[in-house]
Amino acid sequence: MKEEQKKDIILVLYILTVLILAVIYFSVPERILFMENTIQWWSGWWNAVR
Repeated sequence: MKEEQKKDIILVLYILTVLILAVIYFSVPERILFMENTIQWWSGWWNAVR
């Protein structure tokens, strides 16, 4: 597989990930609560990594 193809696959995966996250974000009626829980989860994960 060429380097160019790898970059294209990574770009497509990145775009798909952003689109999936956008759909999840805008489909949740309680967006503020969802974001608070997400921030808490990432904070806990980051503390565990450190």
